[in-house]
Amino acid sequence: MDAVIFDCDGVLIDSETIAHEVEVEAMKRLGLLFDSHANNAKFQGLAVRDWSAALDAEHRAQLGVPLPEGAIQRISAEITRRVLADIRPIIGAVEAAHAFGGLKAIASSSPKVELHGKVRGLGLWDVFDGHVYSGDDVHHGKPAPDLFLLAAEKLSVVPGRCVVIEDSVNGVRAGVAAGMTVWGFVGGPHCLPDQSERLTGAGAVRVLPHMSDVAGALRRLNS
Repeated sequence: MDAVIFDCDGVLIDSETIAHEVEVEAMKRLGLLFDSHANNAKFQGLAVRDWSAALDAEHRAQLGVPLPEGAIQRISAEITRRVLADIRPIIGAVEAAHAFGGLKAIASSSPKVELHGKVRGLGLWDVFDGHVYSGDDVHHGKPAPDLFLLAAEKLSVVPGRCVVIEDSVNGVRAGVAAGMTVWGFVGGPHCLPDQSERLTGAGAVRVLPHMSDVAGALRRLNS
């Protein structure tokens, strides 16, 4: 393989837990009935505009009216504030990012300002040589392939020569749709008990339980 493309949230940084906490608090304030695990699986990996549309549809279905004006902006701002105030790398993720000696990029559904803050906070900006792409950079977010295809284009690599590392079903589907080889990662504290089966079902060719496993697999790609 010529390049590795990492997701960020839940792969490099433990931000999914924080985001989920904020979302649960917000849904309670809005008066929505929800299943925490089901919503986590449904929303995980979506770009803000797609998550906004899904949450608005849920609000209309349950309460008969659209989301209150500015609700998504307030929720998003709170997620960004909490995540950037408490940068938590996934254990072993920084080492895994260094493990592959070839071309690499980050392709995340996060808003650009938030994503850049997270990558710089992890000390990984130079490791990826600025190849950091967000949901703001494409019209169609995950599970559409656009974000991964953009990363491959910027790296000047054929999509079929890329490995994607993803923790969400939407992200795995995006990588598969891009024609890339996808590895699932289930070592984040946010991962559901059946996350491995979910990722395999979405098309991940292998599922790795720890970042040390990811790092080892990436080192073998170097040889």
